[in-house]
Amino acid sequence: MKRSRRKFLRLLAAGSAATLAAPATALAAVARKKPARAAKPALPAAPALPAAVAAEIEKQKGYVAGALKAVRGYALPPGSDLAFTFRPVRARRKAKTP
Repeated sequence: MKRSRRKFLRLLAAGSAATLAAPATALAAVARKKPARAAKPALPAAPALPAAVAAEIEKQKGYVAGALKAVRGYALPPGSDLAFTFRPVRARRKAKTP
């Protein structure tokens, strides 16, 4: 059986492509396998805060909570202006350097 030149070249190209792809597929298979991870060491416990620092943090949390309550509790009259309005700004064109 006589093969055409075109079929022969197609077979040759397919074989060459398979030969070149074989090492790449083997490397890809190896790359897909993840090595076993070692267990992460436990983080050391956070040091205990001095009593004065812990009390100050709680006091600051109280101040923030009070401020949020005041802001959220403020009733705006209907139809009042927005706090801000977004207006896009056109990008500046770079000056041409001679």
